[in-house]
Amino acid sequence: MKKSALLLALALASPFAAPAAELSYSYLEAGYLRVDPDNVGSENGFAIRGSGALNENFHVFGAYEAVDVSGFDLDSWRLGLGYNHNMGGSADLYARFAYEKIDTDFFDDNGWSAEVGVRGALSDNFEGYAGLRYTKFDDDDTSGVIGGQYKFNQTWGLAADLNFNGDGNALFIGPRVSF
Repeated sequence: MKKSALLLALALASPFAAPAAELSYSYLEAGYLRVDPDNVGSENGFAIRGSGALNENFHVFGAYEAVDVSGFDLDSWRLGLGYNHNMGGSADLYARFAYEKIDTDFFDDNGWSAEVGVRGALSDNFEGYAGLRYTKFDDDDTSGVIGGQYKFNQTWGLAADLNFNGDGNALFIGPRVSF
């Protein structure tokens, strides 16, 4: 799985994947979340996510996700700071650091995460990204993240991503408004 994320990252970083399209780090998105943890049935939920560019290289971001897993509520929160560096054309190397919080019916936990990856415009209407995320709660967890966005115009798009690791997968899909 990690090899797939690295291969996609290399493809995004290649000079062939850098047509003239601008990446926006200011957006809001909301949509369907499908969580498939190992040893537990798949569950449906929703997510609200956003990011705001502070300047050319820094952005703040946040997310709220809610899922009912095997009869108990699982809410997660993320708030962080990101850095993006243009690698030429329409490809960026990014790094993100975030405070993480999980609330359930049985326990609450706080932690942090660090993510590094590549994001690039593959055409005027499509962009993709791939990265690795390390999350620290009581346990350590490393996951791959692969996603993309189809842009209907400069403002509206359809975003999707897959977060995968040894403990299961989470799939998000929903509309994105960029500004």
